[in-house]
Amino acid sequence: MAARQTGFSHAPCISSTRMRALPASALAISLLMVTACGVKQTGVEATRSRQNDSGQLIPPDTNSPTDTGNPSNTNGTTVATVTTTPDTTPIPVQQGVINFGANHKDNGYDGYLTAAFSDIEAFWKAQFPTVYGKDFTPLSGGIFAAYPERTEPIPGCGTPQTLYADVQGNAFYCSQGDFMAYDDAELLPQLVSDLGQSAVAVVLAHEFGHAVQQRAGEFNQPTILKEQQADCFAGAWSAHVARGESDVIKFSDSDVRGGLIAMIQVRDPVQLGGQVDANSHGTGFDRVGAYEDGFLGGPARCKTFFTEGREKKLINIPFDPQDPSGNLPLIDPNPNPTTGAADVVTLIPASLTRFWTEQLASANLTLTAPKLTLFTAGTDTPSCDGVDSSAFVKNVRYCPASNTIFVDQQQAEDWIANPLLGDMSIGYLISDGFSENVQGLLGSKLAGEPRVLLDDCLTGAWAKDIVPPVPTDRKDQTVLSAGDLDEAIVTAIQHSDPTADTNINGSAFEKVDAFRAGVLGGLQACQARITP
Repeated sequence: MAARQTGFSHAPCISSTRMRALPASALAISLLMVTACGVKQTGVEATRSRQNDSGQLIPPDTNSPTDTGNPSNTNGTTVATVTTTPDTTPIPVQQGVINFGANHKDNGYDGYLTAAFSDIEAFWKAQFPTVYGKDFTPLSGGIFAAYPERTEPIPGCGTPQTLYADVQGNAFYCSQGDFMAYDDAELLPQLVSDLGQSAVAVVLAHEFGHAVQQRAGEFNQPTILKEQQADCFAGAWSAHVARGESDVIKFSDSDVRGGLIAMIQVRDPVQLGGQVDANSHGTGFDRVGAYEDGFLGGPARCKTFFTEGREKKLINIPFDPQDPSGNLPLIDPNPNPTTGAADVVTLIPASLTRFWTEQLASANLTLTAPKLTLFTAGTDTPSCDGVDSSAFVKNVRYCPASNTIFVDQQQAEDWIANPLLGDMSIGYLISDGFSENVQGLLGSKLAGEPRVLLDDCLTGAWAKDIVPPVPTDRKDQTVLSAGDLDEAIVTAIQHSDPTADTNINGSAFEKVDAFRAGVLGGLQACQARITP
């Protein structure tokens, strides 16, 4: 089912004057000041692609917004859609890798898939003995393309035969027959169209990861951990390709970006709220994290997933069925006479002001909170010393000269209405503006990409502070709701550089990694990311 994105929820304010600062914040801020200057059925594990109505995870934006962090970044080269790897020279189909069936029609990516599967198997043939201490055996049951016109049977998985209806919209590994099957009529063509061939290879590398688990004798682990590890395995293989170690396929920066999006594409429905139960596969935030763990640490990092208590590290934000959209309006049309407006322009800046006031007080610094101003592009487009006015259009952008965060009102309302974005998309960018303000207050000498990535990490630290439950004595009861962290990940990717060599906003991988570091480790994790 299509996952609905949710946003901030706001509980009634509690009458209390007590405020609680994080006890470790003084150390983190002090260091920052110094350094900144310098189943389908039993035995089957399946993932399913989910798109919005347009079929695209990240909608196209012809006026791609720039990041809020770097005052010198005035032109912006952000890409909002995935640039797929061009197939100027089609890869020939390797015979015997995939059982296509007699009625199969070449979709244009068959050669790429056979090359990818061959490389995935070769990767594990080399890695498995090192990681698990024994040889890797190929799939005994094979790999099958499923489509309605197929006449040759596909082995059953708990049933006499697998029909197309059993595979439709899906791809899976069956431990009972040691085979894989994928929907070659709907799922793969759609994924290739949306994300490119490389993203499909990442999804299939995930499914192949379940075959690795079977050979490692760990197929009976909890579903959520198996899915996390399979995501990690997919990241490890992706890094191998991105490093140029494959003889048959290559990954560009956009291919790695597509792999990240693929992990979000197969996330749990938001209604699960990150719960760890028999049906859980993981939120987009968690799945992207597992993929990045594998990309950075390789198969050896993935091996520990069943022993490190990873399920306790997954973030569970309960879904509220009484407020299924979860999104705050940009402007509250009916503010409460007692508690005030419950909207984006009121509650998010208030939450950020409270958070940073607490943190900076520990270092005897005083926050002058940025002013948030809505504008209408073409009518009252803002001006800012040193920043081109076009940088504010379709964006949330910080102006250091006036300490103002400008929000394109129509764009913000469009984000809230978009089922893949929502109010946390705006919150992410407003927070980056606050983070930029804080860096200025701390005397940070960072510039360009490192400065923007630190903003992203500091935004993650704020997000960590409002993951529910929050202290009951906190007057500000604004908290994240189910799906918000996924919205933030999508926003980070949407505002990333097209390649790792652009060095303006940070690549998709770098921005997601920086934000997640802040969410998981707080200010101390952000400090650890700064190079003197």
